[in-house]
Amino acid sequence: MKISWTSFHNVINGAIRGPEQIAYGLNPVTSEKLWPVPIASSKDLDRAVAAAKEAFPAWANTSLEERKDMIMTYEARVRAAQGELMDLLTLEGGKPRSVAAFEVDFVLRWFKYHLTLALDEEKVELQDRTLETRYTPLGVVAAICPWNFPLVLTIGKVLPALLTGCCVIVKPSPFTPYTTLKIVEMALDIFPPGVFQGLNGDDSLGPAMVTHPDIAKISFTGSVPTGMKIMEQSGSTLKRITLELGGNDAAIILPDVDISKVAKQIVSSALLNAGQMCVATKRVYIHTSIYERFVAAAVDAMQEVVAGHPDSREATIGPIQNKPQYDRVIALLEDCKTHGYTLRAGKQIAENLEGGLFVQPTLVDNPPDSSRVVVEEAFGPIFPTLKWTDTEELLARVNATETGLGASVWSCNVESASAIARRLEVGSVWINMIETPIPDAYFSGHKRSGIGGEWGRHGWRAYCNAQVIHTMKSKGSRL
Repeated sequence: MKISWTSFHNVINGAIRGPEQIAYGLNPVTSEKLWPVPIASSKDLDRAVAAAKEAFPAWANTSLEERKDMIMTYEARVRAAQGELMDLLTLEGGKPRSVAAFEVDFVLRWFKYHLTLALDEEKVELQDRTLETRYTPLGVVAAICPWNFPLVLTIGKVLPALLTGCCVIVKPSPFTPYTTLKIVEMALDIFPPGVFQGLNGDDSLGPAMVTHPDIAKISFTGSVPTGMKIMEQSGSTLKRITLELGGNDAAIILPDVDISKVAKQIVSSALLNAGQMCVATKRVYIHTSIYERFVAAAVDAMQEVVAGHPDSREATIGPIQNKPQYDRVIALLEDCKTHGYTLRAGKQIAENLEGGLFVQPTLVDNPPDSSRVVVEEAFGPIFPTLKWTDTEELLARVNATETGLGASVWSCNVESASAIARRLEVGSVWINMIETPIPDAYFSGHKRSGIGGEWGRHGWRAYCNAQVIHTMKSKGSRL
């Protein structure tokens, strides 16, 4: 299949569709327009849902082995296009090539893991009956995808949906439509028409998907306010929903750590992808006895983090991806300055890039717990460091949030770290490692960080209904 990397289309019922209306993404490095992309109409959505609904019965009854064979063909095509996908990620996301390569590598890891999964049924023998629990695909799934890691978080929804026998319609973020539309188009001649489709749209498309009567499930990654709207609106059709929402992840540093080594890892966790990561470290709680030394080591480590052009050899992080998010990060910085908090800056931007959405990496030194930079999720290259002494007080402070996505705990004593980890009100905890979701592990949020979860050995069940069959055991007589 010949692929153009400069034209972008919706995919409906096994064919690319030209737009009636168009929009443009922006390069966050230069703020210049990129290529035109289609805006799906309500009729486009109805056509896509109708095609998926028609394709679903046959796809659901396709064997798991056949579905995996198609996914393997798809993987090979994605693998062959790694360079082109990285180019798109750098253009629409502003990512340095090393970060774009990291994302593409993770996409391939998602393929590898899901191709090993067995969709197991369960059988239990009771005295009077046999219970068989089987899992049947939900039907038509809408995958509403974010802008920070558009490739890996799209594939993380698509693969379990296809594997279980669901048909999936992908909606990319309007800020990063290019890689997502292209990853759908690349599968055009691999899966049956209607099984895997993609629609780019404006602000009306997501709500239309959520309320569409023939869409059985919404899988959404994004902000808490949008997730709350999806939960409210999906109630009219009793849709299944999986929501992976925002977080305000804490890193807890115990006094026995190797300060220089751990400080570098914390800075990396806070600033990867310019802090635009759902499980980026966003609050750092450091034991008082090592606080000053740890902050000094972190500031030193920040001198190795340089915001700049994706093609710059010096740059390690890129710009904020879009103007609304840039404005939010700048507002947090201005609030810190207004209140007189101590700011420790990283290295200056590598080049003079006027028009780019760059923010200098910044550490906020021990602001109050009530400050905006502590309470709010920055989703940018700014993070606070905070002192702690008493473990009970620490846990109360860390857990005093409306969200609970992830956290990390750092100590030479794994038992001490584990004891703290088990009392954190979050979906995932990493001990002595940077927060990085992997396909092998179930990923979910507590509190306002989400509903349900995906990935891991059982994450595919989020795309299925459970059905239990009771079979009475013979007692030697007829009914």
